[in-house]
Amino acid sequence: MGIVDDLKNELSTARSERQWYESDWQDYVTYSAPDMERAFNTPMGIMIPNGVEAVKQNEARQRSKKLYDGTAVWLLDRLVSGVGALTMPEGFHWHGVGYGDPFAPDASQAEEEFFEVIRDHLFRIRYSTKSGFALANRSRLISAVKLGTGVLFPLENEDNLADIRVPVHYRYVPLYEMYLIVDAQGNDCGFFRVRRLKAWQAVKEYNGKVSSKVKQDAEDPNRKNTEHVFVHACFKRENGRRDSADISRSAYESVHFEEETKHICKQSGFFEYPLVISRWDRDGLSPYGSPPQAKLMGDIKSLQALAKDALIASGQAVRPPLAVHKVERQLNLNPGRTNPGLIDDEGRPLFRSMVDTVNPGAADSQIENIREKLRLGLYGDLWQTLLEGNGRTATEANIRRKEMADMIGPFSVNIMAGNEHLFEREIGILGRRGAFAEGSPMAPPPSIEGDVTLTPTAPIDKMRNAGDFEALMGYEEWLMAKAQSDPTILDEVDASAEHEMVRDSLGLPARLRRTDEEIEQIRAKRAEDQAQERQLAMGESMARMAKDGAPALKMMQEQGGGGNVA
Repeated sequence: MGIVDDLKNELSTARSERQWYESDWQDYVTYSAPDMERAFNTPMGIMIPNGVEAVKQNEARQRSKKLYDGTAVWLLDRLVSGVGALTMPEGFHWHGVGYGDPFAPDASQAEEEFFEVIRDHLFRIRYSTKSGFALANRSRLISAVKLGTGVLFPLENEDNLADIRVPVHYRYVPLYEMYLIVDAQGNDCGFFRVRRLKAWQAVKEYNGKVSSKVKQDAEDPNRKNTEHVFVHACFKRENGRRDSADISRSAYESVHFEEETKHICKQSGFFEYPLVISRWDRDGLSPYGSPPQAKLMGDIKSLQALAKDALIASGQAVRPPLAVHKVERQLNLNPGRTNPGLIDDEGRPLFRSMVDTVNPGAADSQIENIREKLRLGLYGDLWQTLLEGNGRTATEANIRRKEMADMIGPFSVNIMAGNEHLFEREIGILGRRGAFAEGSPMAPPPSIEGDVTLTPTAPIDKMRNAGDFEALMGYEEWLMAKAQSDPTILDEVDASAEHEMVRDSLGLPARLRRTDEEIEQIRAKRAEDQAQERQLAMGESMARMAKDGAPALKMMQEQGGGGNVA
């Protein structure tokens, strides 16, 4: 049995295991995310592997017609925007760079400035118009919030290996194409990506290294748009190494093949795990995440049913079904119209409403109760708190803000956990291109030792750290008041350590702090100036003493001399 046969068996297993999640994904798309992966919403589950065909058959506007209440939809849209603004806002450095070892010594001034150079360069790469990061990352975030799992695929720019400005192309991968694999500890260790490509697309994608069948279809104008299934398999390589210089011995092996013909189109590898996976929440060691509305699907479905019934009741109240005495002519219920023959000689109408007990507002209170549950469960009141404060005082708003940040904080950590793979992938690509070689503008200082990784600096992290800064300010206020009665209390405070705590809490750049050498020079100059000032003051004091003492000495001498004469 060849490698492709083994991979197809593994893919079959992955497909079987993912069936447990596909029915849930179908519900999420049907009731709360009609604009998401169209292939998830079919009568029989995921039957359409091609997103293009899914768009044709299950357009978002068609699914939206089935929604009678859009509360969950717009709450999730707001949640996506809010989480993005709190975790990875555009135009803001939402992470720093630092040592990965928690027991590593504090970085020196030179090391911190080097870390900031790396951080700034990474953000310039990501938000370059050619890299595609902004759109791909937002799509990943949308998928993570609405479906529970979002996938970003950073690809090395192999077309131009000398381009240091855009060495990485970022691509979003739809969840319905991905079959994720985790190890016994729940760590991502491999995946299968199944997609359909047109014949001419496949020839271009794999530089002509496709089967003869695909080539023939691509060369035929009538069959060039024929679709074929291609599988990208990636898994850990036995005895593979991240620091290997040979791609054939890299940490991960990569194989692209045609599912039908088993033809291998490309075989390569990755030195780092190539996917960046964000999950909203995770059930145990599952390879897929769980979205925020997963625990609210009962309420969401109930809300849709109640809203539908309320709409029907409103229609019955406005235009109820009617019973007539004889079907001689059709009733004309337009305003001001007459209906001859539909009243008897005694003035009684020969028609009557068949529904007399319709109350369109009967379910309004229950609908509003469910909406309130959804607003709480999907963090709708969080953004209202952050934007308006809901009429609270500043102290109450800060307490509420921190409380809500603590509530959404664990999920933001899950979403950003995949960014460590993103950082490793980017640093690996830059390193292989010589970005950190001696003589490079990004060459590290000699003192750099150990692994470096991301450090949290996103707005959500600042919100969590705000308590430290507020406590420090309160301590400063108490300290100044105490020093008025006992100045010696100031001797216990380490001003440098206090400054570092403030800088860390506020996320201020290292460039604002002078180097230790500059600080020593400034202090030495200050001490020298103070010594000179003391010498000048002493000289002036002695001069005044001499000036003021001369007349007194003369008077004493005169008095003493007169006494001797007497």
